[in-house]
Amino acid sequence: MILGKLREKIKRYAALTTGDFETIFENFRVPSLPDIVVKLLTLLRDPEASAPEVASLLSYDPGLASQILQMVNSAHIGLRSPVSNLSQAVNILGLKQIETLVVSYGVTKIVKDPKRPGFDLSAFWTDSLFRALFSHQLGKKFGREDETFLGALLQDIALPVLLTEWYDAYQKAYLVAQEEKVRLSEAETKILNWHHAQAGAWLAKKWHLSEVIICAIGLHISAPEELSKLPLEDEVFPIVAASAALPSVLEEEPSWKPWETFLDAGFFSVKEAKEAFSQAREHLLETAKNFGLKVREPLNPPNL
Repeated sequence: MILGKLREKIKRYAALTTGDFETIFENFRVPSLPDIVVKLLTLLRDPEASAPEVASLLSYDPGLASQILQMVNSAHIGLRSPVSNLSQAVNILGLKQIETLVVSYGVTKIVKDPKRPGFDLSAFWTDSLFRALFSHQLGKKFGREDETFLGALLQDIALPVLLTEWYDAYQKAYLVAQEEKVRLSEAETKILNWHHAQAGAWLAKKWHLSEVIICAIGLHISAPEELSKLPLEDEVFPIVAASAALPSVLEEEPSWKPWETFLDAGFFSVKEAKEAFSQAREHLLETAKNFGLKVREPLNPPNL
């Protein structure tokens, strides 16, 4: 009963965070996930889905199949013997992690470099992957590592899409944030009356991602006190929001104060944060290689 009520609350907030973007983006071209990704997501959400069925469908996309095998054989998984069979890989990783990898693969394939002033694609993926790996480690404590990884990875997914497909209308807010060195969401709200977190949640809804992921994206700019007031007793949201508060690799003088507010709020301990930083740094390059992404050297963590 309690879980059912929580799901209903999350569903309502997922609707609220997306806003009325059907009207705002009436002529907006939403990037479509690859067909194989859509088919796999449909299968993976079928309670009767089996590892052989999933493996069979995965085999139709050599790139995705290769990524799954690279992941299962990575140091992050730590198997003693290499795996070359897709069905075995699916069994080892589990359908939930396969779904996370499938969505991640699909999104990284459709995101293009907008080639706009102030946007650096390698820095974008460095920040996104580092935050995802950081969140993945913190999410393990609650058995929510797949959702925290995906929510953090996609938290800023609207940025390259907006800069590519909606630049004429969006550029003023984006450039003001850079020139005046204010938080992007503040400039967006002031100029556009909406922000990229809402736009990202709307995209996630269009891609038929789960309500938890939609909420995680939509709420990632929230401060600890704002999250504490929400009737959403879910560990995913503060973890993803904490990762969003991490400084970017583009910052010449990175500030850790916004992130430290989540530490001070008690969402995780110093020990847990240190381990999350360590794991994120250790696995960043390998994970980026698995996804076919170019990344930079991540920032050194703060002294805790």
